Amino acid sequence: MAASGSAQRRLLWLLSCFVASALAAPGLAAKPSAKASAKSAAPVSVAPVASAPAGPKSLSDTLTDDAKADYESGKLLYGDGDYAGARVKFFAAYELSHDPRLLWNVAVCEKGQRHYAKVVVLVKKYLDSAGDVLSADDRKDAQDLLSAIESFTVDLSISVNEADAQISIDGEPVGSSPLPGPLTVDIGTRQIELQKPGFLPFSQNVPVGGNKLATLNVKLEREVHEGELSVTAPPAAAIFLDSKQVGVGRFAGKLASGGHTLRVQAPGFRPYQSEVVVQDREKRGVDVTLEAIAASAPLVAQEPEGPLHGFELGLHLGYGSQTNKVSVSGNGNTPDSEETAKVAFIPLGLDIGYRLGRPTYLGIFGEYGTLDRSGTCGVARHGPHQDFPGDPAVRYGYTSCSMVKLGVLLAFHVLPRTIVDPYFGFEAAVHGTFASYRSFDPTTGQTTQNKDGNGSFQPGFRLGVDSHPIPTLGAGIYSVLGPSFGGEGEPRNSDDCQSNTGTGNGSNSNSCTNTSSNPGWFIVVGARVAYTFQ
Repeated sequence: MAASGSAQRRLLWLLSCFVASALAAPGLAAKPSAKASAKSAAPVSVAPVASAPAGPKSLSDTLTDDAKADYESGKLLYGDGDYAGARVKFFAAYELSHDPRLLWNVAVCEKGQRHYAKVVVLVKKYLDSAGDVLSADDRKDAQDLLSAIESFTVDLSISVNEADAQISIDGEPVGSSPLPGPLTVDIGTRQIELQKPGFLPFSQNVPVGGNKLATLNVKLEREVHEGELSVTAPPAAAIFLDSKQVGVGRFAGKLASGGHTLRVQAPGFRPYQSEVVVQDREKRGVDVTLEAIAASAPLVAQEPEGPLHGFELGLHLGYGSQTNKVSVSGNGNTPDSEETAKVAFIPLGLDIGYRLGRPTYLGIFGEYGTLDRSGTCGVARHGPHQDFPGDPAVRYGYTSCSMVKLGVLLAFHVLPRTIVDPYFGFEAAVHGTFASYRSFDPTTGQTTQNKDGNGSFQPGFRLGVDSHPIPTLGAGIYSVLGPSFGGEGEPRNSDDCQSNTGTGNGSNSNSCTNTSSNPGWFIVVGARVAYTFQ
């Protein structure tokens, strides 16, 4: 709004007095007496005369140290036309001294930069805080200035739907919502900005000046990290987003901001797949055209696949045979010889392991089994020589025979987890046998009970094939073959090892040892079922 002609002339006159006062005695130094005023043609006294009554001292007299230095620098800058620099110096002096008269000087500098709203604020603060320092004429002049400059300002009320939003006008913070009252701003176009965490920033150029009062209503919108995506595909095509079907032929909806996997498929067409990135508040459309599969191209039916990794639990049952070779050292009557002890067994085992990707399985296993005790449970013990029924050698009868085996297994599957799943692998285990027996010595008629037991190390090569009626369940057959190193087949008490080569009048006692240079062998065939956890 433009001021009337009379208001403009009055404002120019007041500002001329305003500037003259600031330059001659910034801070409204004491005014001269009425007699001195009558002799002077100027509307404001430039300097007190000798006959003037005593009044408040000038700022040059009251300010000290840094405050005085800033004040003097401000006067020089103002005289040179540097209103912005002078304003800084005058305000620095005010910060140090808190003399309210310096607010008048700051207002002069703001006027020089046409910051009328700031002039109004400073002059009002000057009137409120100066107290007895100002005369009635000084106050009247200040009030006249406020009335004259009022037409160059507007009272702006800003209403915000959210509390604690930071408000700035022309880049300067003025407070947070809700404001205590209207803000005085210069006429013209003002840039209003509001910010609050969790909400979109607001910025708008607002023209003011048509009326003395102006109102701005601001509605802050919350930040939303999502966008809209529409997909158009052939009518019968299934549309998947992030592996979830969301429509057939067409899809339109909101998605979280970021990347998404889009897949479109239909019978007789090659599937389409791509990555789609949706930005905040973006509206994006994707048109998908599928490529038809040529009729001459044969479609190969794929076998259902099982899990490519996961924990696997297996149970197996088999039938095996173990051959142990025991070296027998002869005495003076018999030469050294090698005895062979053979025994059949039935192992029941449990294994657990993990599929390390597509081909590899690593696990541990344990077995428990019973040994055939129709003979000597595979232990190199000998009773009477068969050619000499009257041989007085000790007779043995085994009452129980069992075995335990613990080991690790590494298997490699030849094909991925399809219906037919062949594999081969290697195992390493420790093996132990435990037996109880009774012995009868015909020469003394004594019967005793005792135990046999020994252990060995058994590496083996495993070969098998599974079938998968469902992806997680497997069943098949396997076989294991390998050597046995250790004391298997050797009696616990070597003095009981007898090889009878006598003539029937007695038996020859020899020591038996199972040496590593003569390892035994074992072979197992069996069936296994397994379940893979997903």
